Order: sequence, then C-alpha cells, then structure tokens
Amino acid sequence: MSEASQALALNWMYGTAIDVRGNVVNLSDGFSERVAFVAAHTAVIYDKRLQKQTFMQGHCNSISCILVTDDRGTIITADAGKESLLVLWNSKTGLPIQSINTPHKYGTIAMDISPDDEWLATVGAVDPETGEQEIALWSIPDTRVDSHVRPCVITSIPAGDMQLAVKFNMNDFKEIMTNGKRRVYFWSHQYPNSHRFKYYSPPLRSKDFKQVIGNFTMSVFIPGSPQALTATTDGDLVLWDEQGITAQMGTRATDRRASKLMRIHHSAINVLMTIGDYIVSGGEDGYIRFFDPLLRIVAWFEDLGIGPISGIAFSAAPPSKLSNTELADTINRFIAPDFVVTSTESRMIAVQTACFEEFEVTKRKGNVVLDAMLTSIVDVTTHPTRAEFAVLCSTGVLQRWDMVTHTCVATRTFSKMVSTKLSYSRDGTFLVTGFQGGFVHFLDTESLADVHSGRNTAADITKITCSTSGDQVAMADSVHHVLLYTHLPHKHGKRWEYVGRAQMHHQEVVGLLFGESPSGQTRLFSLGADSRMAEYDLENSQPATGLKLLDHIDTPTSILPTALSFAPPLQYYRHHSAETLLLTCDAQFKMRMYNADTRAAVTTFLGPTFGGPVTNLIMFKSASSDGAYLAYCTKERVVGLIAWPMDGDPAKTMGLIAHPGAIQSMAVSYDGRKLLTTGTDGTLAVWDVLPGVLGKMAEEAASGTGRWEKVISSPELMEELREYLLYTQIKAQGEDSMAARSIPGTIPAAMLPDMMRAAGYYPSEADIAVMNTHLGFIAASRDLDSIENVGFEDVLCLYANHRPLVEATHEDIVQAFLALGANPNNGKLPRDQLITLLQQIGESMSMEELSSTLDSLTGMRKAVKALPHTVDAPSFASDILGFERD
Repeated sequence: MSEASQALALNWMYGTAIDVRGNVVNLSDGFSERVAFVAAHTAVIYDKRLQKQTFMQGHCNSISCILVTDDRGTIITADAGKESLLVLWNSKTGLPIQSINTPHKYGTIAMDISPDDEWLATVGAVDPETGEQEIALWSIPDTRVDSHVRPCVITSIPAGDMQLAVKFNMNDFKEIMTNGKRRVYFWSHQYPNSHRFKYYSPPLRSKDFKQVIGNFTMSVFIPGSPQALTATTDGDLVLWDEQGITAQMGTRATDRRASKLMRIHHSAINVLMTIGDYIVSGGEDGYIRFFDPLLRIVAWFEDLGIGPISGIAFSAAPPSKLSNTELADTINRFIAPDFVVTSTESRMIAVQTACFEEFEVTKRKGNVVLDAMLTSIVDVTTHPTRAEFAVLCSTGVLQRWDMVTHTCVATRTFSKMVSTKLSYSRDGTFLVTGFQGGFVHFLDTESLADVHSGRNTAADITKITCSTSGDQVAMADSVHHVLLYTHLPHKHGKRWEYVGRAQMHHQEVVGLLFGESPSGQTRLFSLGADSRMAEYDLENSQPATGLKLLDHIDTPTSILPTALSFAPPLQYYRHHSAETLLLTCDAQFKMRMYNADTRAAVTTFLGPTFGGPVTNLIMFKSASSDGAYLAYCTKERVVGLIAWPMDGDPAKTMGLIAHPGAIQSMAVSYDGRKLLTTGTDGTLAVWDVLPGVLGKMAEEAASGTGRWEKVISSPELMEELREYLLYTQIKAQGEDSMAARSIPGTIPAAMLPDMMRAAGYYPSEADIAVMNTHLGFIAASRDLDSIENVGFEDVLCLYANHRPLVEATHEDIVQAFLALGANPNNGKLPRDQLITLLQQIGESMSMEELSSTLDSLTGMRKAVKALPHTVDAPSFASDILGFERD
C-alpha cells in the first residue's frame, strides 16, 4: 500500500537497531550529508542538512544487515525470519529497485558486497528444525533486472557453529571468509564452472597460544596481503596466514592457519573493517583505532564518549581537510575519509578524521547526527498542549523530547531504580513516574525536579492515569490494587497526599482511566482481566477514609478483557447522548460498549482482527478532521485506527505492522495529528494520522451487503443466510397460510434469535438483550424510535458483530465442566449435579425447558433420564451438543 493511501504514514523514527553490527551506512559524497541506518524493520535515510527522513519500508521482520554499494547508489537490506526479504533500494529516492522473497528459508543474518559492486555474499539463518545453514553468492546486476533471480553459487555450511559474519577478499573476489563464535571458514568458488563453494576451516586451539581465546565477532582480509584477521570478545585479533612449507599432510600451502594473537582492545571488538589500506576496529570500550597492514596503530579516537561501538561507516568523499597541513609532505601521514559512528546506546555522531590531530578533548568528540533515544523504553506519553513527548527507560532514565526539532530537551536519571510507567497531567504541568517496588515521583515538567515522591505499595506500578482537573492521580500495581493520590490545600498552597487503595480485582488491571460524565463530574474506572469493571467513589474518598468503591459490573467471565477506553460522544444517538459510555476490548476480538450509569452492556462490535487482541485503546479527535477516532495496538506488531462511530464495518478500520516484535506503549499527540508507538526493539515511531484517508476508504468500500462479505468470508454461509431470511419471512406470515405470499425483504426483529441459531450462532438471553439494544442504536442513527422489521443488511451486521469469531472447542467444554465442579482427575460430573446446576446458575432453565432442550438435541424422548450417572466433557460435547469427536 502506498504512503498516500495509508491512514497512518511514518513521519519520524527515533533510535537505531542496537543489536545489529554495522547498523549504519554513510551516503555522504561531498555534496550531501546523508546516512542510512536500521531501525527495527525499517531502514531510514537521514539528510542532516535538510533535517529529513526517508523510509524504506517492506520488511516484516527486524532488518539484520544493511550495505551500500561503493558508488552510494544502491542500499541493500535483508532480514531474518519467516517471510524474509532481501531488497535493493535506490539511495536517492528510497524506493525499491528489486526484492527477493525468501533468499534463504529463514532469512539472512549476514551479507557483504564485493568492492566492484558486482557480487553479493549472504549467510542464511539457521533452520530451527534441521539446524542447516547456507552461504550464497548473488550477481547484483541480475538482481536489478530479474524478478526470479536465484543465487549463482550456494552451499550448506557444516553444522556445529552458526556462522554470523561474512567478508569478501578484496584482493580476490572469488574468496570469501565467514566466522561463527568458534570457527572460521574460507570459501572459494569457480563460477560459472561450478555452482558450489569449496571450503576449509583451520583449527584454533587455546593451547597453541597458551591462553583462552574469546568468541569470534567479525573478520576481514588484510589489504594487499593473503593474511586475514578475526576479532574476539576479549579484544584480540587472530591473524590467519598461509602455511607455506609448514603445511600439514592433507592441506595446501596456501591454506591459512592461526599464526598470531594480538590484543588491540581491552574489551570486545564489535566492529572490524577496512578502508583503503587501513584496518579499523571499534570496541565495546567505545574506542576506534586505525592500523596499517602490518598491524601498527596509526590513529585512535578514544574521546568520542558515545558508549560501545556498534557501527562505523565512511563517507565516499575525501577527507574534509588534511589532518595537519604542516605534515602534508610526510609519507606516513594519516589520511582517511570522515566517518559516522553508532553505539549500542543508540547514539550517532559524525567524526572528521582531521580531529585526530586536535589538542583539545572537546574537539575530538565529533558532532551529533541524531540525538540518542533511550534503548529500553517502557512507556511514552505526550504533552497535552504542545508538540512534546516524554519517554521512560527501564534503567530509570527519563527524557523529554521536542517533536518539531527532534531533539532531547531535558533528561533525568533515577539511579538504581527500574522504571515501569509514565504519564503527563492533563494540563501538562507535571509528570508522574512509577517504578518497581511501588515508588512514585511527581515531577515538574520543565525542570524534571521532584514535586512529590512516595511509596504506598511494595508492588510494581503498572498503570498511571491523571484526572482532567489535575488534582487526582490514580495508579494500579502488580498485585491488582488501585491507588489514589489527590492534590489538597496545605497552608498557603497545595500538596499531594495519598488517599488510599482498594482491591476490586484478583487478576491484572488491564484498564484504568479518569473521565468526565456529561454533567462534568469526574469519574474513575478500572477494568481487570477477571472480567470485572469497577467505578470508585471519588467524592467520598479522602485520606481519612481511604479509596471507596461506588459500584461494579461483572462482565461475562469467558471474554477475558484486554483494554478499556471511553467511547467518543455519540451525538446522533439522541436517547443516549447524556450517558457515559465505556468501550472494552477482549480476547475474542470484540469491542463491547457499556453504559456506566445503568451498569449494563449496550452493544457489541467486531474489533480489529489484523493481529492479536487489542491491548491498548485511545480515543481522540484529530485537528484535521471533525470526527472522532480510536487508536489501538495489539500485543505484537500491529497498530491502527478505527473511525467512529464504529459498526463492525472492516472499511472503517485499518492496521499495519508498526514494529516487528512486541509493542511496548502508545500515545497520541495533543492535536491528534501524530501517533507514537514504541517497541521492545529500541525504537520509537511517530506516525502522521490522516483520518481523511480512512474516511475515503470507508466511502469507497462496497455498500449494502457487500461490505460484510469480507467479515463473513464464506459464500456458502451468505447463501444460507439469504435462504434463512426468505424462510423466516414465510414463517412470519404463517407456514400454513393460504393467502398470497408477501416477501417484503424484512423479518420481524423478534425472530432474529431464531435466525441466528439457524446460522450456527447460539446467543444466550443476555446476548439477545444486547442485540436488541444494538437495534436501538441502529434505529437512533436513522432518527427512528425503534426498528420493528429488520432487513438483510442489518441481519448481516448483527451476525458479524455478535457471533463469536472463534468457535467453541472440546477444550472449552472441558474447562466449562471443571468450572462446574467436575472431578479434576477424570473430568466427570454427576448427572444429578449437572442437572441441578443447569437449573440454578447462569441463565437458569426450568425442568421442562431442560427436558425439551435435551430431547431436541439428542432426538430422544426423556433424554434427561437417559443420561449416564456421570457425564464427562467429551461425551457431552459429542453425544449431546453434536461436536465431532477428535
């Protein structure tokens, strides 16, 4: 889908892929200052002069490697995982040139390009089932024109040590080197005469060097030499040299062996590469060092102060100036292109090689390319009145960011504390932070100084919400308490005081929010995974009396709630316009509306089904549109928008893959124009919200019954429903009637439950009541008092929204029996106990109703007496309910 047709369009990416070595390439050529870096499953081209980002999107998995051709014209990215891609991009436009689907069965974990830009070497990810791994050689010119390109040379890698890095020999492009943690392989090919690699792997034993050798990280060939180097996690370089006349039997003189071990860093070497005749290393210690081919150090950059090095990328342009004009005629002067460095702390700086000669330390630190985003974000929140947001890192670091300049404007560190949650007050004057162990801090927004701090629970803070008035803050903790703080007068001002806590839930609190009723009254609601929704009595909750419960709603225990939000105002629902409506999401992909005043379910909608169940739901209005919208995210990968009022129409809902893994948090900007999402991948994405696109999609969607066909997705069922509608009309007139048949195309609303049951959906009496209320909502939207007769489109709407998306299984019946008190060892329940329970709990049935139902289900007379003395779930499911046995 093109960017112009998306209701969410990527606007800015913060953070880099810190776990990808070589996560940046330098596109600077003397005329522009551009870099391309990896951010989760997106590659970003950043132009520093224009302050602009261009996004290369298409990968579903995290990008594992990125390269650029020597002429800086083509960027190559690859990912690892199912449905993997290898993509060639135009570096000027960011548009794809060629995509290769599944270059290896489980994607690519390493690749390198030959110095002449003609060949690409890739190493595939290990097949988790077979343990196999491949190395492949691709012709880059072919990949630019052939959509069905295949590798020119491909060979399986011997099992035992997964290969993690690959490098071409710049002196002989037919030779390639790979390394895992403990083994190095030298590969050679004779393409086009052969389509397979030959290889050998020299042994390396600790006793040969009388010391323990760390795991390998990266490898390179030494320029102008047959020698090669491999870096280790101990900071050593292993030198591989030809055996010559010392070659052992069965090996060749040109085969290499480990001849020397040399320490160049005091910690792991994360980056090892060459530029010209120089060998360049970047270490966990944050140092970058240049060596000549004889491994003599010629330059070092040890004052950068950006943390452990994860990537180094050199410009295509010559150095900005000679490092020292007085040494211009010196043979051994240090001359190298300027470069960009990234660190595992997500920092990125540009370094001029000339600064090596600078005397002042401050001039040797390089220039910031992008401000560093926190790498382990646990929460994000947006300022309610201006274009700012704040992020909280699990290590206790808080940052405040300007969304216009994309710069960090304030930072505070909470030492030795593990952060969990963050929230702005509704007026933006303070921030509230929560931590493990129940610690909370109220901070001044501008200075980030403490306004109040405390600890009123020993459990971790899991939710924080602030009232519109700014005088109340509620929190939830990991042992299911809800805590309340209030801003009370004190002497000549105010101070924060702890009111108390209440425990209305025995499972995780999945929703906690303040809101205002149409009358302006502040209200506080919580929703638990135990299917209970609670409202708290704020008016009578004081520090002296504690937090008091006002009322609660017990929703059906089978739905497993996952999120809570207020529903936007429903202006045209004239009978309900003064009521407070709440929306809940659940594990059955349903969104249910509840009336907070009557404590009753109002209606049910089919929610987004793009990913897993919705875990976060935010109601907002966009400044660019008059309508209201809901932003949502699932536990993993998917975020999206829902146009309001919703009716289950899939055209009013969109979703996309925002992050390749779990989504940590989500927020909407104060004007509704931006949606912010954070992933566990260390990135924060800012999305432009384009509600007009979503509205256009809804308008262009099929009208009438056609819009429900995608939801029902069964032509046979659609045909059955049409037949049921026709039969129901006949039945409504009377099956034995001799009068002329009238087929109005509608059925009495009272016959809806029977039609639903005929279609395979068996609503309970409570479900039927909710369905009838839903009909009232449909009537109100059409400016009617009620709907007496229902057309086919309304039947489809009710069926699609209310039927369970996932059908009941044998396991559901087993769990139901256990809940009724069945023996946990054999799952059996006494017949008399089952009959008694069916008559007394839930939607109870009389003995006559029960007998009639069992007779109908089994086709027997007096089926109650025919039941065995003990009943188990499998026999009840198959013999009574008609499920097929496994």
